[in-house]
Amino acid sequence: MSSAILWIILPGLVGLGLLILRRQGQFPLMAAGLLSLFLAWAAWQLPIDRVLSIGPFSFEIFPSLTIFGRSFTLSDLDRPLLAFIFLFQTLWLFGTLIAKPPRLFVPISLICVCLFVAALSVDPFLYAALLIALAVLLLIPLLSPPGQPAGPGVLRFLIFQIFAVPFILFTGWILTGVEASPGNLNLILRSGLLLLLGFAFLLALFPFHSWIPMLAKESHPYVLGFLLFFLPTVATIFSLSFFDRYAWLRDNGFVFQILTLIGGFTVLLPGLWALAEPHLGRLLGFAAMMGVGFSLLGIGLAGPQGVQIFFALLLPQAMAIWVLTVSLGAVWRKDSSFDLQSLAIFFRSSPLALATLLLSVFSLSGLPLLASFPPRIALFTQLSSSSPWVAIAALVGCLGLAGAGARILFASLPKAEKTRPGWVEEGESLDTGIKSDIADPYVWSFLMLSAIGLLGFGLFSRLFLAGVPSLASMFPLLFP
Repeated sequence: MSSAILWIILPGLVGLGLLILRRQGQFPLMAAGLLSLFLAWAAWQLPIDRVLSIGPFSFEIFPSLTIFGRSFTLSDLDRPLLAFIFLFQTLWLFGTLIAKPPRLFVPISLICVCLFVAALSVDPFLYAALLIALAVLLLIPLLSPPGQPAGPGVLRFLIFQIFAVPFILFTGWILTGVEASPGNLNLILRSGLLLLLGFAFLLALFPFHSWIPMLAKESHPYVLGFLLFFLPTVATIFSLSFFDRYAWLRDNGFVFQILTLIGGFTVLLPGLWALAEPHLGRLLGFAAMMGVGFSLLGIGLAGPQGVQIFFALLLPQAMAIWVLTVSLGAVWRKDSSFDLQSLAIFFRSSPLALATLLLSVFSLSGLPLLASFPPRIALFTQLSSSSPWVAIAALVGCLGLAGAGARILFASLPKAEKTRPGWVEEGESLDTGIKSDIADPYVWSFLMLSAIGLLGFGLFSRLFLAGVPSLASMFPLLFP
């Protein structure tokens, strides 16, 4: 059996089948969740390209599968990444019990994940841009509910993502010429500029980020969070394959300086915007943009240490984004306005959801004892010696997001109402008719998992980050 059949074709076929059965209660969720959990376990336990014996039976998982002349290769070095992707896909699926996204989310998210895995395994690797674009097209029914016209945010998102494809594909054609004549400065300049534009569209870098705040007001926050987690994650890992394949690119110090400057700018601006943002959905978008900026800062450090810091930053970012989107989905069920001024209403009805929301925002801002703090300290230590002004800009962005978390905290606290003197009012019941999430076992389980993930990651970072070298080893030329 081929690894591509197990981790690409199987979840894709199951996702297509669940599209038909999407109205069968909780069956699609349980089937997709258990399959994703099994695939995460298989990536963790089953070696690739090695004969396995179970009693009298023996089998082998082959690394490659050729379809229409294109090879899909998942080697033993890719197993940690596969375990990471399908483990978080499991979390995203079971988070629907609280967030309640559209019914199509379960099958379409499973199909999209299999396309993302295919994008990271296809050879020639430039075809990854086409597979990512196909996944973007599949997400459109989730971002724009059926029967309603597509909003401007959805259209702009689709346009910008499609624009990224020709830039990346045309860059691949130019890079073949650069390999043949590495001293041609004109070809190097053109390929670098096209590659930068392609990934600027793909990663929603400034000024091509405008679809994020627009989409935050049009779509369900859980769907937006899924998009803002998986798309930048796959795109940044895809960008590392360029450095791993082309020696002239990874040996050019100017390229990493540009990445460092762009990364610092991408952390600073969203942090300042988040500080003044009253809409929680847009705050999610700015927090995700900051995560992309930190990923670029990690790559910009260059060398083996930069790759390790990139993956070390990715793990807590993934956990915090998931916690934030589940919390926002729980709030969305009771009030989709997402205005800070309305949060005080949910202090009695959704105290646990608000607690996890604050925990995730403070974790994304990099506060001590939380998940993002240890890898960001390592990043700031390196930046302070190589690019101190970029480090200061990134720190200001983190403080801006932390200030946004403080605003959420003060806005969610109940405010005492003053009564007019001389009036005698009848006692009012505190029961507003809305069931508190304290009685919901799913929310309690989610709170415990969030605390273990975000606090445990910060307090026992060595235990959680032990798998980072294994993730970095999938790029043998960047992390020898």
